[in-house]
Amino acid sequence: MKIKLFFKRVFNLFLTFLFFIGSGGLKPTPNLDDPTLKAPQWPKWVHEHWVWENVGTEDTAREFVNGFLERGIPVGAVIIDRPWATDSNTFIPDPNLYPNLDKLIEEFHSKDIRVIMWATSIVNETASNFKEGKEKGYFLSGGRTVKWWGGKGALLDYSNPEAVEWWHKQMDPILDMGIDGWKVDGTDPYVMLLAPAIGKSGLVTWNTYKDWVYRDFYEYTRQRLGNDRIISARPVDDQITNLGLPLVSTSRDINFAGWVGDNDNDWGGLRHALNNMFSSAQFGFVSYGSDIGGFRNDGNMYKDVFIRWAQLGAFCPIMENGGGGEHRPWMFDEETNEIYRKFVKLHHELIPYIYSQAAYSYETNRPTMRPLKGEYMYMLGDEILVAPYFDEGETRLVYFPEGEWIYMFDESRHYKKGVEAIKFPLDEFPVFIRKGAIIPLDVADSENGHGSELSAPFTTVMLYPEEGTNKFGLYEENKTGAMLSYTKKGSQLTISATESERSFLFRVYGEKAPKQVKLGDTAIPAASSFEELTATDSGYFYDGSLLWISLKDASHGAEIKAYF
Repeated sequence: MKIKLFFKRVFNLFLTFLFFIGSGGLKPTPNLDDPTLKAPQWPKWVHEHWVWENVGTEDTAREFVNGFLERGIPVGAVIIDRPWATDSNTFIPDPNLYPNLDKLIEEFHSKDIRVIMWATSIVNETASNFKEGKEKGYFLSGGRTVKWWGGKGALLDYSNPEAVEWWHKQMDPILDMGIDGWKVDGTDPYVMLLAPAIGKSGLVTWNTYKDWVYRDFYEYTRQRLGNDRIISARPVDDQITNLGLPLVSTSRDINFAGWVGDNDNDWGGLRHALNNMFSSAQFGFVSYGSDIGGFRNDGNMYKDVFIRWAQLGAFCPIMENGGGGEHRPWMFDEETNEIYRKFVKLHHELIPYIYSQAAYSYETNRPTMRPLKGEYMYMLGDEILVAPYFDEGETRLVYFPEGEWIYMFDESRHYKKGVEAIKFPLDEFPVFIRKGAIIPLDVADSENGHGSELSAPFTTVMLYPEEGTNKFGLYEENKTGAMLSYTKKGSQLTISATESERSFLFRVYGEKAPKQVKLGDTAIPAASSFEELTATDSGYFYDGSLLWISLKDASHGAEIKAYF
């Protein structure tokens, strides 16, 4: 056994060496120019809340999704995971599991829910398309098979154009159903078990093969269905070698909705997810999350882990919940369900901020989640400090960087540079906004205290002014975005927006009631209530602690001046 373990470790080290000599320089080099405001390469919907079952059917998928919706929890996407087909990668829906897959997809789309299907590049020898693929030479190494976690099969030879065309024709019926993307699972490393892998073009390395796999799913699907389609794949995962070393699975220019592999459902699994997220940040990926509550399940339900993981998910670019075991928050208890709903809604509020910061981070070759000094701490973009729980207990040590930090869940609490031991109740989370920040939100109700149902037609822009100037690039899908900015000089605050199709509701923190507010050169009226303010084209309302300014028409840009 010791000899076997020794050789396994040597082999793992060898695989790691092969990866790193082929990966090239992946360290990001920041370029801090102004935002271009060009439309990002990925759709905004990827930042909505995703859910999925590890194993399911047409009926259970519908029941699972509806369970969230019936409890007021928004759902933006659902993954139909394996097994959904007659065998792995036949692309033929199993008539016993998904007899009406096309109708199910239509049903989800009617509720504005996107549908993502599971796939890999391995065809099992038991699959209906295996024989044809092998006889026609469409697999690597003459169709030699490898054992993988889903069976025993051969890997598609992407260097053979005929093989790729054959593959695409099998995918087409599923694409014709209008799916929104693929969850491309991690079977590409099995190419190394062929040792050597030989394709039509000659020797095939893992580094080359993994790029073929993910890029083909990404590019062909977008070619067929449009640029609002995506793949979800691992950015960085340390599980391939079992050495805890970060291995890059995909390229940052095609993976805008990643997840960081399979984790246990306990505190160790949550830490494992954070480790892979921070490794993904080192390689410049901008948009990923983890399976809330973990993928692997030990048979126990850990309420505190699940809640803290859901809260972490709300402050990741991708918030997705699924895997083995129980992932429905209402099955823990009503408190868990209430907290879960609150944080899903908060995540949805943050989408304008997250989408914009991910876009700007991509342009400047940086991650959106930026690890900091201190245990498991990071900046989410430029303005939000996150200190997720990673172990049981009520107290969290927070290492505050330079500046002033405002607690998101109680804005009366401020912190300066230093280390603080702070207790946070289960329905709150260690998240802090930098003084000086500009945070755009989509607010639909009053649950998180950032407005009300009357805020829905507006983009709420939270301003935390400090002396000087700050700006924020607000990116838009399929069109040029807008630049938001402010300048605070003494008793005057100037707020500016370049032309935008959005209506804005500025929420100004830390200022007293203004003496006058002007839109351009024209004084705008003071409203007597928030309700009256949101009904006007432009105006302001001071509620005793916050200044609210409405701007319904920003189509030509605007400049607002408040005098205190």
